[in-house]
Order: sequence, then C-alpha cells, then structure tokens
Amino acid sequence: MAGRETRSGLTAALNPGTILVSRAVIGILAAVFLAGLVRLTAHASVTLSFPYAFDYGEGVVWQQMRNIVQGEGYRPIGIYPAIAYEYPPIFHLCAASVARLTGIDELYAGRLVSLASAIVCALLIARLTAHALAGENRRVMFGAATIAGWAFLTLPLVGEWSLLMRIDLLACALSLAGMLLAIRAPRSIFACLAAGLVFALALYTRQTSLPAPAGAFLVLLAVRPARAWLMAAAAVGSGLAVLAALETATQGGFLLNIVSYNINRIIWDHALAFGIVLLANVAVIGIALFGLFDSFRLSRVRRWRDLKTWLATDPKNVAISVVAATLACKTLMLPAVLKSGASDNYLIDWFSELAIFFGIAMVPVLRAALRLPAKPNAILLGLAGIVLPLQTAGAGLLPDRAAVDVQQRALDAIVDRIRQAKRPVISDDATLLIRAGQAMRWEPSIVAELGSAGRYDEEKFVKLIEERRFAFFVTDGDRGAVVFDQRFNPKVTEAIHIAYPRRERIGGRVLHLPRYEDN
Repeated sequence: MAGRETRSGLTAALNPGTILVSRAVIGILAAVFLAGLVRLTAHASVTLSFPYAFDYGEGVVWQQMRNIVQGEGYRPIGIYPAIAYEYPPIFHLCAASVARLTGIDELYAGRLVSLASAIVCALLIARLTAHALAGENRRVMFGAATIAGWAFLTLPLVGEWSLLMRIDLLACALSLAGMLLAIRAPRSIFACLAAGLVFALALYTRQTSLPAPAGAFLVLLAVRPARAWLMAAAAVGSGLAVLAALETATQGGFLLNIVSYNINRIIWDHALAFGIVLLANVAVIGIALFGLFDSFRLSRVRRWRDLKTWLATDPKNVAISVVAATLACKTLMLPAVLKSGASDNYLIDWFSELAIFFGIAMVPVLRAALRLPAKPNAILLGLAGIVLPLQTAGAGLLPDRAAVDVQQRALDAIVDRIRQAKRPVISDDATLLIRAGQAMRWEPSIVAELGSAGRYDEEKFVKLIEERRFAFFVTDGDRGAVVFDQRFNPKVTEAIHIAYPRRERIGGRVLHLPRYEDN
C-alpha cells in the first residue's frame, strides 16, 4: 500500500499537459515509423523484381561476386580486362550462397542480403539500447529499444541502401554484433573471443569497419585490460589467418587489389552532398545528441581513474561507453566521404550508433507518457513531434511503378543491342552486360582513379578505342556531367567521342556508337 501511495504521489506531481504532449509525441513517432515501414516494404517489392542496377556499385559487386566464386577474383589488372576488387569477399560469398541455396536471381539475392542485414541491424540496435538502459522501468526500456530500432530502419538513407546489392548493411550488422558481444566481454571469456572473431568478419566485409573494434577495445582497456587484449588477439589472429589463406589462393592478388588498387581522389563536391544529408537528418541527430548528453550527464568522469570506477559501477555504463567510443571513432573517419566513389553509405554505421542514443533520449518522454517521474525537454519534444515528421514527409511513400516499368523497357532495349553485338561492349552499368550474356571486363571508375595516379596506361587503352575493338560504349550521362567526368578521364573521353561519334539516349543512358553500324 505504501508503494502504491508513493507511486500515486509521484504521478500527481506530473503536469497533465506534459503527459498529454509526451503521449502525442510517442503517437507521432509511431506514425512516422509506420510510414517508413510502408515505404521500405513498397520499395522492396520493386527492387526485388527490377533486373537492373539502381546504383553503379551494384553491377560491379555482382560481377566481382561472379569472378570470386569462379576463382578469378583479385587478379592483377591489365589494359583490358581491367576490373579491381576494392572490398574483401564476405558479402560476395554470402550473396552467392543465398542465390545458390534459394535458386533466386543473383542480383536479387544480393539485395535480399542487404535487406535482411538492415533488419538484423535494427534488432541489434534495440538490444544495445536495452543494455544501455539496464535497470530502467521494463516498459520504458522496451519502448526506448523499439524506438531506436525503428528509428534506424526507417531512415530514408537506410531504406535506400538496404535495397541494393552493396556491402554496407552486412558490414554494419557485423559491427553491431561485435559491439553487443564486446559489452559482455568483461563477464564472459566466450563473448570476448566471439567479439574478436565477429569484428574480423566485419573487416573482411568492409575494411573500413574499424570504429567498432577500436571503440570496444578502448573501453575494455579501461574495464578489463586483459580482456581487451584477448579480444584484439582473437581479431588479429583470425584476420591474419584469413589473410594468409586469401593471399595464397589469389597468389598475392588480394592485398594488391584492396590496398594497392584502392586509390581515391578527393572530390570536394561530396562535401555539399554530405552537408545536405546531415541537414535532412537534423532531427535524428539532434535527438541523438540529447541521448548522448543524458547518458554521461551524471557520470562525473574527469580522469582515467574516474572512468574506470564509473565503468565498474554498472554494466550498462560499459554498453553506453562502447557505443559512444564507436561513434567518436566513426566521426573521426567521416572525412572519408570526400573520396571519389564514396557516398552517403559511409554514414550508415554512424547513424546506427546515433539511433541508439535516439532511443535513450526518448526515455523521459516515455516515462512521462506512462505517468512516471520525468521532465522531458521542450526542444526534444519539438524535434521528435514536429521537426522529424516534417523532414520525413518529403520522402516518397510509394514508388512510381509506371516509371520503373518504362525504365525497365528502355534498359531491355539496350540489353538487346548488347546481345546482338559482335564485339565486347563497355558499360559502366555491369548489370546490362551480365543480362546480355557478357561480363564487365573494364570498370571505368577504378581505371579513372588508377589512370590519374599514373598506375594505369590509358594511352594503350585509347589505342584499343581508336582501333574500334569494342562494339559501342554505354555510359551514365555524357561529357560535362559530374558522374561521367569522374569515371572517364579526358584522354579516354576524347577517344570515345572521336571513334564513337554517334549518340543515342535510352533510359537515361547514352550509347556511344561508331559512325557506321559495323558492330
């Protein structure tokens, strides 16, 4: 009875307006997330049946997967063929396995791996959020964890990349799984070893997956140094074993490709695109900052000794610190978005950590909605209840199926032209070549990078163009367009325009054709 009276007294202390506004904000969030789920489902139904690339990298990854499975991956490039492998093989092998086990199309299998990885990311984010809120009211903890997972999965950025045959969501899922294991490492040697192995898997999916193991190592170093070094040993040991196997299998080609050929110029225009993405997600970022501040507001950490004491006080502090340290490490790596070939996919794992703090930030709102003692910040309520829905309202809810059908028919026509060609065709959309029964044997983006660095002899390739060794070229845009100029250096562009002077535009693609139909 006394407990009931206490709870009643605390409830009475809450402003009825605060309870009403908090419940309204939770309702608005639920509507935003539901709309995001509808958007994701509707677009997934299109991408899992559209046979061509939505993104340049999809076709490249598909061709790389085929070559790796056939034992032809990670070979030194020549003048022609010239295709490089900038990523380790875990995603490619997963996609190939799904295609073989299910019998579905390889491109759709790769997209399915990405979509499944995004869902796993959301579940792991929810679990990490729950660990960071250990000891909180169970309903509040469950609500915050659910919000965190949905906040990530329904981000337009995640919705876009989770439907592509790209490596990013699988790498993010593995990094999050490693973080979840790492926060259990102080109490479990099995979790410690497993974290190291999973982090190694993440690095062999995308070699830039360093923030999560780095953040986890730094935190464990303060909690239990021996476990930190054991986790690092498991990661490094297993990683070196796999590296030795790959180097042997590829006769030294693995490191040659992912290190020596992985050259990128700085594209300053990416800074503007990066800023636009951040501005479009200012509500998510702002809410997450509230959660980050709340997580450390009462820690009173000023020195290393204070940090060790604080971490030892409560296991949830380890979870909070691993997420925060990973976020900090990833933030330091964000300038990598400026390199050529980079896009907003470099922000996916950054937003995965922000989503966790997003969920933590919503704790006072959830508590107030449940009539528990809380003082939700007015700015926080405004960001969640007004700014976030306004920002997400701009994203199209349903895909334009008629436009997709028109695009598919146009690309079908290009595929028919490629299929009829008597000589190889050069296309920066590898899916067109693969559907036509050819293979991508010359990747323009990597050749442009290597050519600019003096690592590829463009003069010899220009000679092949002048000799009209190819039936025709298919490009995304033409000279003067930003994307085209990044993929084709001036010498190659000039040679194409002289040897293949006729232009035909189909479905947003440009066909560069010889003067006479002799292909």
